[in-house]
Amino acid sequence: MIYDILPHQVTAGPETKEFLLKVIDILLDFIRATNDRNEKVLDFHHPEEMKKLLQLEIPDNPVSLQQLLADCATTLKYQVKTGKLNCY
Repeated sequence: MIYDILPHQVTAGPETKEFLLKVIDILLDFIRATNDRNEKVLDFHHPEEMKKLLQLEIPDNPVSLQQLLADCATTLKYQVKTGKLNCY
């Protein structure tokens, strides 16, 4: 849970670092994919399909750190990769 890392747990330095390193890994994967000419600019899905793929509602209770990581990866997967050379 979000309460397992800093600033909620002042002794959770290692757990916080591990979580942030996983976020960085997700971001680096996205940057690599964005700059890979073989990757699509957009993994297109119709809006109704996207609603099934993405959890867009804010939950009443906190989600797990693992779910936050999964949500980050999913969000980046389906966004337009505007950093690609052929995206203008």
